[in-house]
Amino acid sequence: MSDMPEGLAAVTDVEFVAFDFETTGLYPASDRIVEFGAVRFRGDSVLAEFELLADPGIPISPDAARVSGISDADVAGCRPVVDVVPEFVGFLANAVLVAHNAPFDLGFLRAAVQGAGLGDVRNPVVDTQTLAIKAFPRRRSYSLQNLAVDLGLPPNRAHRALDDAVMCMRLFNRCVAELSFMGDLPLSDVLMASR
Repeated sequence: MSDMPEGLAAVTDVEFVAFDFETTGLYPASDRIVEFGAVRFRGDSVLAEFELLADPGIPISPDAARVSGISDADVAGCRPVVDVVPEFVGFLANAVLVAHNAPFDLGFLRAAVQGAGLGDVRNPVVDTQTLAIKAFPRRRSYSLQNLAVDLGLPPNRAHRALDDAVMCMRLFNRCVAELSFMGDLPLSDVLMASR
């Protein structure tokens, strides 16, 4: 994946993709993605959305199915994950990636990208959980859904990939608004440290 935007660019001038996955379980080494969700945006403007179920090729754990509501029957007949990954990578392009508890979703993204023979993920990344801790210190919980309720963000269907990606975008924009009280916030102020 391509060129990094300049770290000193204002956040308002940068194109982002907030993304989320529903998975068969918790471990990228042995589990797989079952639902891809992403929203491309700049500021409050949604530019495009990506939502697709995929056949992971392995059973969805009962715990994961309870959380997402996605069953093995729901993904039967869907395209295999390895076939969806190149399309998803194309959607990400060179945007700055945004995810809540980003190491979790990045682990699955990296495993899927490498499994498809596409190298590695090189996009810069924002973790909205870390950003929310900076913007809204001393909250009782920094889960995406609890922050959404605490901050009065419009509700959605939790634990579905596109809905959580949209919520992540809303949280990101709220954090940026909170942190940019003295003018434009530079991109470098919101990026995760290099991994």
